[in-house]
Amino acid sequence: MSNPSSTSRTAIIIGGGLAGIAAAVKLADRGAAVTLIETRKRLGGRATSFVDPTTGQVLDNCQHVLMGCCTNLLDLYKRLGVEKSIEWHRTLYFMNLGDRDGPPELDGESSRPIDVLEADDLPAPLHMTRALMGFKQLSLLEKLAISRGMLAMMRMGSEGRSAWHASSFAEWLEALGQPRGAIEKFWEPVVISALNETPDNCAADYAIHVYQDGFLSSSDAYVMGLSKVPLVQLYDAAESVITKAGGRVMLGTSADQFHFENDRITALQLGNGSLIHGDTYISALTSDRLAKICSPEMYRIDPRLRRLDRFTTSPIIGIHLWFACAANKPVMSLPHLTLTQSPLQWIFSKGIEDHEGTCAQHLHCVISAAHDLVDLPADAITQRILEEVRKALPLTRHNMPLHARVVKEKRATFSPRPGVEVNRPAAAGPIANLLLAGDFCKTGWPATMEGAVRSGYLAAAEMMRGNFDGVSSSPSLVPDLPAEAMYRVIGW
Repeated sequence: MSNPSSTSRTAIIIGGGLAGIAAAVKLADRGAAVTLIETRKRLGGRATSFVDPTTGQVLDNCQHVLMGCCTNLLDLYKRLGVEKSIEWHRTLYFMNLGDRDGPPELDGESSRPIDVLEADDLPAPLHMTRALMGFKQLSLLEKLAISRGMLAMMRMGSEGRSAWHASSFAEWLEALGQPRGAIEKFWEPVVISALNETPDNCAADYAIHVYQDGFLSSSDAYVMGLSKVPLVQLYDAAESVITKAGGRVMLGTSADQFHFENDRITALQLGNGSLIHGDTYISALTSDRLAKICSPEMYRIDPRLRRLDRFTTSPIIGIHLWFACAANKPVMSLPHLTLTQSPLQWIFSKGIEDHEGTCAQHLHCVISAAHDLVDLPADAITQRILEEVRKALPLTRHNMPLHARVVKEKRATFSPRPGVEVNRPAAAGPIANLLLAGDFCKTGWPATMEGAVRSGYLAAAEMMRGNFDGVSSSPSLVPDLPAEAMYRVIGW
């Protein structure tokens, strides 16, 4: 519960994405007077929704996925009271779209075998061994190579993986002798989906982290959570949490420039020219946007700011497709499908809808690390992705989509390239009343929703330290899922 008497300090938080929401909610709970500023008309940042101008339907920018290991993101959802809006999937479906000999069959939903990944009753890290060994798309040699890679990950721990930060994940896989088939059908799709970057461009330690925490250490870590409601509805509750604690949310408001005197920020100038004042300023902006509102004097004093231009970004494309149901049968009966050896990583079923009087299934396709496609026109992207969808779902092969909507996030995440960790800033720095949050900050996690929430919590903790009675020693973050006993034994 909040305790307004514990402090009179005020926080100006710039950016209403996950990092900004997390910082605002954590501070509001401690009784801080929070002002959250967001350029868009709704909260959520890159993990939000928009209204399709053609249909008037609320659509997500991209299908965002969480896992059981995302403990801080789950904590935020509980604080917002929306945890019941998350649907959990313990069964994950995979299909390989690599070239096949012979013509495809057309009489079933899928002419290609579907592999199922689901944990059994064995303790971690053995909980998915049986499922993985049953994958039809992997040869026996590929399965044995993957097992060898998993064992190497378990034995290196967090210190061992950090030693590989200057190398790419592709280099680590090569050093371990992983065959091309294992890389293309297992390692690559997981890393691209989780980190929005290819193994060639991804630091090895970030990728290893995904497997250690997401698949190996706990039998509940891999479980996938999907929102049952448009993403924006998950974050609408933040405004009431903040206002009930005496704060405010300013939507449709842009930040123009910091005013800086005597080594401190004295005000934030908004886009309309007005000034807003606070004790502490928390930037939850992207690195490039933050760089634009800082003065030359701030750059001189604070080395965190001088590294903001060293981040590159990686794009994500989401494609919404509506297909008429064939004889009232959906074109895809599975809730989701992970594709391997394909530029398209995911197909999600968003349900059956009435589309202008026609029974239609809404599919949401996701392309991560979409460097080769993001600059193409929307029609060209749609045609390219339709080729992949038709390989996976035969009922779409003679079924033109009723409607398609392409959503490009050209700067979706920072690119987790080898050596980038040194550029990731800490929450606190030489400018005492400027704290930084955002998935590019130093959080112990790569650029994920969990990483963004962690950055917000860490920034909030820095403000609370020394300013709130009795909380200077409070934990900044929710603990990770505990590693199970057998994982600890195997990993020494």
